[in-house]
Amino acid sequence: MNKQKFINIVAKVTVLSIIGNVILAILGRIASSTPDTFGPYMYGPVIGLTVAGVFAAAVVYYVMRLKYADAVKANKHFLIISWAVLVLSMVPDILIPWIPEADMVGWTYVVIANLMLMHVVAGGLVMYYFTRKELLPSQV
Repeated sequence: MNKQKFINIVAKVTVLSIIGNVILAILGRIASSTPDTFGPYMYGPVIGLTVAGVFAAAVVYYVMRLKYADAVKANKHFLIISWAVLVLSMVPDILIPWIPEADMVGWTYVVIANLMLMHVVAGGLVMYYFTRKELLPSQV
């Protein structure tokens, strides 16, 4: 795998994920009439958690490529892991209404669905760009 191409793709996915999730945070704030201080829609957490998720996925992808000599097999295993992580990442959002200690001020089903969509944006971009043919050995 060409490391420079991979670094460029990680940077591209990071920027696209941040842009997509900040737009969703703005639209979510407007749609749900939450204040600017509503934690899940504040820019710091949105950007920080997006970057952390993309970088964690990059590490997993890199490890998969090191583990498997066959890039197609590495991509297959990465996609299985990615889908599992994406689904599991939504569990806390789904459980929010049933957590008795949760401060439900500002939390609506629109907010919860929007947060889940933010996971899909970052996860979808990761899965799409990391497993593209650009990173396969025949292309480097």
